[in-house]
Amino acid sequence: MPESVSAAPDAWLIEPRAQGVSARAREVWRYRRMFRFFAARAVEKLYRRTVLGKAWIVLRPIIPLVMRVFVFGSLLNVSGKTSTPYFLFVAVGTAAWDLFASSVMWATRSLELNSGTLTRIYVPRLILPLATMVPGFVYFVVHLAVIVGTLVFYRFQHGVWYLDATWLFVAPVALVLIVLTALAIGLWTSVLGAGARDVRFGLSYVLEFWIYVTPVVYPLTIVPPDVARAMMFNPLSVFVVAFRGAILGGEGPEPWAWGVALATVGVALAAGLTFFLRAEAEAVDSL
Repeated sequence: MPESVSAAPDAWLIEPRAQGVSARAREVWRYRRMFRFFAARAVEKLYRRTVLGKAWIVLRPIIPLVMRVFVFGSLLNVSGKTSTPYFLFVAVGTAAWDLFASSVMWATRSLELNSGTLTRIYVPRLILPLATMVPGFVYFVVHLAVIVGTLVFYRFQHGVWYLDATWLFVAPVALVLIVLTALAIGLWTSVLGAGARDVRFGLSYVLEFWIYVTPVVYPLTIVPPDVARAMMFNPLSVFVVAFRGAILGGEGPEPWAWGVALATVGVALAAGLTFFLRAEAEAVDSL
């Protein structure tokens, strides 16, 4: 008998899963085709079993935008406090906020929504929070179309092009940081929410409060200076203000606020990734 027997070319070789972030990253890359599968399933859930069908992909981000403009612009008269048309101001802020909020909520549900698949086949669980955040990007594309259309409308109506020259540089950075913040939270909530729907319910209330302490529907100029400074310890305030300032010009975070936000997101992302990699197996077993 030979001392070693090599596996047949078409055979599966089962080995213990390697530990460490780099090993998990290589594993995710090998299973990258599953990303499209889970992302498509998440997008399909936006309109499955509805009468209006795919129209909800557009309606779900647009309806909250219109409601915010009506309540804060017309009823609370915040519209007179902005240097740009209020609808455009809120549309840009809402685009950034909804990218975060939608991505967090969908990442939270990622393991639960795909429990049937996870109990039948093995895929790197880290793919699920990433892929299931795709509906947040779909909503952002809808918001982006509204922003572009509004910019063009006011260009012809007012003769003013409200688009600032810094959008190409600052806006993409702000968006990447928003997504990383959502992922950092989703890595925690996806595991915790796999066995308890309370996490998703509680998170919805947290986000409902969070949006009011983030300058999405109002400018920082109407907030007392001490309160405005405290608000910039909220990373989402920094990123929303940066994104809106890059698009429309005007307000922008101070360097110290950028430093605090980047440090906060970095620590949160590292902690979330560590927690997810340690707890994912037990979470899947509880499904």
